[in-house]
Amino acid sequence: MIVRKLMLFVVCSLVVAVGSANAQSEARIRGLLPKIDHAEDDLKWLIDLSPTADLKKQWKNLKENVLDALTQGMHLDKPVEIDLVFRKDELSYEYRIPVKDLEGRDGLLANLKASGFTKVNEVTKGVYYEFSEKGKKPYYLRLDRDYAWISQFKAAVPSNPPLATQDMGELLNLKKDVVGELKNTAEGMDPRRENFKELRKQFESVVKQRRNENENSFELRKLSLIQQLNEAERFLVESEKLLVTWTTATDGANPHGRGELSFTPLPGTDLQKSLEEFAVKPSYFANVELHPNPIFTGKMNFAVDSTRAKHSKEFYKAARPVIESEIDARSGETAEQKAATKKAMNIFLDMLDAGTELHVLDAFIDGHTPAPEKNVLICGIRAADGKVADEILKLLPEMKAGWQVDKTPEEHAGVSIHKLTVPPARTEQFKKFFAGESVMYVGTSKDAVWGAAGLDAVKHLKDAIDQAAKPAPEKADPVVVNYQVHVAKVSKFLDAIKPEPAKEEPPKTKDQERIQKDKERAQKAIEKYHDLAQKAMAGCDSLMHGELKRNGNTMDGFLEVNECVLKYIGTMMANGVKETMQ
Repeated sequence: MIVRKLMLFVVCSLVVAVGSANAQSEARIRGLLPKIDHAEDDLKWLIDLSPTADLKKQWKNLKENVLDALTQGMHLDKPVEIDLVFRKDELSYEYRIPVKDLEGRDGLLANLKASGFTKVNEVTKGVYYEFSEKGKKPYYLRLDRDYAWISQFKAAVPSNPPLATQDMGELLNLKKDVVGELKNTAEGMDPRRENFKELRKQFESVVKQRRNENENSFELRKLSLIQQLNEAERFLVESEKLLVTWTTATDGANPHGRGELSFTPLPGTDLQKSLEEFAVKPSYFANVELHPNPIFTGKMNFAVDSTRAKHSKEFYKAARPVIESEIDARSGETAEQKAATKKAMNIFLDMLDAGTELHVLDAFIDGHTPAPEKNVLICGIRAADGKVADEILKLLPEMKAGWQVDKTPEEHAGVSIHKLTVPPARTEQFKKFFAGESVMYVGTSKDAVWGAAGLDAVKHLKDAIDQAAKPAPEKADPVVVNYQVHVAKVSKFLDAIKPEPAKEEPPKTKDQERIQKDKERAQKAIEKYHDLAQKAMAGCDSLMHGELKRNGNTMDGFLEVNECVLKYIGTMMANGVKETMQ
């Protein structure tokens, strides 16, 4: 039906947005495309970047088989808006669609009928219509000044609507390719919360225990949904404004894509208190210098408020029996290996659980190329007690055959640096990224856990440890997350660290069958996307960077990708169209 087609078009056009400009008792998602034909031009440009003729021709498939049918009867040079409304009764959509032809053979009503709406009733000729699928709730449509206002709720279709482009005015004035916005006032907060409570009951009721799913796995899945709904409620109810935009710049010497985000909570809310915890204390790694030309680098000093800390502790507790069950179901491992793995896993979860008391996720990573064909990686993360990781390292040789851990770590500035020798079975894979190397290092101290591998890894690790030990800056950096990534090179890094394939035995239990099938599906997907990445980004620098920054009572962020990454995005789109059309 047209609703599903419109949502497909929005996804293809990279709409990511939440909000409402005028709804107070209902949270509302507004997604705006300023011009339909401009969005189509961007999609064509992206798909035309694909590396093979077979993928390039998928634009024709997308255009003729999806977009032309989707936009039948519409003005392509005018804006279209799609709102997602969180009502007490249900989640619903509302539309403002520019109409070029309503009742003609190739008009919008014919589009509706072709999309599965078997009943299209004309209530007021040329103005007001009702249409529905068999057995489903009807939609209501009012045509006003070349715009169709559509909703499943009759009262939401105004009898005398404002000029559509005027209603969209603030969003159109941003001059972005795609816009989304959330705007609320404090007065409507209680009704919005009540509405969401009723709606979340419907979401939670949908979660049912699957066939052959054990009780622990089901409880973990249900808990994950509840926690996601808790976060969604805070943002939908307590946000004053959330603005998300995307622009694909196809002209000029440096084509690129840029997404931007700006978020402001309502004063006095729990969400505002959460924001106020950011950029208060300097990062433990504030003085660690990141390489200016990285494979990937990043820092995070992300505050974890009491709600998120509580969620984390609940998740770790619920995850333990699920992970233990999956370890028990593994084939190709001895009982002793499984016992050691479970012990190490519980120690690790204990560390994570204790880490919630820090109320911050504080970490850095730096991967770069200090010499031709020679890479190095250094990383670190705050811990409530990093020395607990020593116990996990002792268990490593019992968990996986061939791993060697030194008995006497080197001490440097309060950090114990353990040397780990990679097993012979993994050495060739490891050297694909860390050429000429067969060891890695883990540093443990009271305050942090460190890692390093590659050319002169110990030297780089010690330099980072010494930098972190310098006096902290007087003020915290307002940038709470920042990163730079060379996307194609990261895929090679992931090849080097991917888990070694286990010696598989025929599954004996339903859990083993499920785990094996999940692994096979995941591996096929990884191999497919890895192959597409290598083809799409061969011979170009695939750069992506972004940040999240606190500016007073607002959090601002951006993500920017260059043409090489856009080429990969276009390749993924083309491949998706190809698979869908087969």
